[in-house]
Amino acid sequence: MARWWQRHSKTSDDQAEPVPEPEHEAEAEGELPPAGEWILTRIGPDGAEEEISRIPISPAGYYGLSAYAARTQLGPDHPETQAALREYAVVLGHMKGRREEARERLMDLVREQTRMLGFEHAETLATAAALAELIRELGELGTAEEVWRSVWTSRASLLGRDHPDTLDSAAHLADVLEDLHRVPEAVALRRDVLERRRRGLGPDHPDTLEDANEYTASLTMAGRWAEAERELRDLIDRLERQVEGDHDALLTARANLGAVLCRLGRLDESERVLSAVLASYESTGGRGDGETLSIRHNLAAVLHARRRYEEAAVVLREVEVSTVRRHGEGHPSTLQARHNLANVLVDVGSRQEAAEILKSCLSGYRRILGPDHPLVRSITGQLDWLIDELA
Repeated sequence: MARWWQRHSKTSDDQAEPVPEPEHEAEAEGELPPAGEWILTRIGPDGAEEEISRIPISPAGYYGLSAYAARTQLGPDHPETQAALREYAVVLGHMKGRREEARERLMDLVREQTRMLGFEHAETLATAAALAELIRELGELGTAEEVWRSVWTSRASLLGRDHPDTLDSAAHLADVLEDLHRVPEAVALRRDVLERRRRGLGPDHPDTLEDANEYTASLTMAGRWAEAERELRDLIDRLERQVEGDHDALLTARANLGAVLCRLGRLDESERVLSAVLASYESTGGRGDGETLSIRHNLAAVLHARRRYEEAAVVLREVEVSTVRRHGEGHPSTLQARHNLANVLVDVGSRQEAAEILKSCLSGYRRILGPDHPLVRSITGQLDWLIDELA
């Protein structure tokens, strides 16, 4: 079977020439800041230059111009041109109307770099990694796993198992495995990454602490809650000695602890921790921010555990709307948000609505995970039971 970068592309194998992008052509996700400025000046009668105005340049416009200039001046095969083309495609990947184009540009660039440099080359693998993350964001998890696994194994062969780029690839592969609900595999991979970071960088290095956060989140998904709590309390203690205030890593660790406490049934402590973290996030990121959505979901879980079903349903409806706006229909995060909402609606008594939502979730999960995945079978059984109850 052909390797993934050798498969048919939707576009010609010839690289499309990048063109500066006007800001109105597609919606940029997350309010990307300007990447540069046009500076307008005029020359006075005395020959002195005077600044008139500064006009912001969007990231797509800036990186499009950079790629165009590199291609024109250096040629399409120059390393700086290919790096500029990769940066341009990554920016397009953050724009909802340009993601498919970004995917095709990255795929074409991987093919070209493979032809020139070989696949197991640092630059080719950097482009493949950017492509893998975009494919994951598009919700194509099977392909994302395939690409990330090829990047990880190739970097391990080229750079060694303990190289930072190899470990980053393994961590990204674990993200996809969690999305695919293959949590035990993700836990084992994250544990290996964490142990290698600790040996190479020490237990208190920022990269090690970040991987420790990810490992505890995987433990929580796996239902290993007591173990996750022990790891998190040690992690929070280390972070509190190193960082100040609302540092991202510390907030993430506290949010993970709040989720674990909920699952351990310590609801008062869980609600206090999650509410404090939510207030910190909402003061900076807003209610649609990814971290904020996760915490609001966990607060809904606390409400559900307290049998405050109607309140939990209100929160989960807001989370579902924000998740669709952020990721789009059919994305794994959207399916998870809707599945959680359906579960609460069953307890509220809105069983007909819950059944309709579950049908939509089942269709999406079959597409992503396949008909024989345990989660698909579980939702099928849940839906069958609900339909019988409604009959």
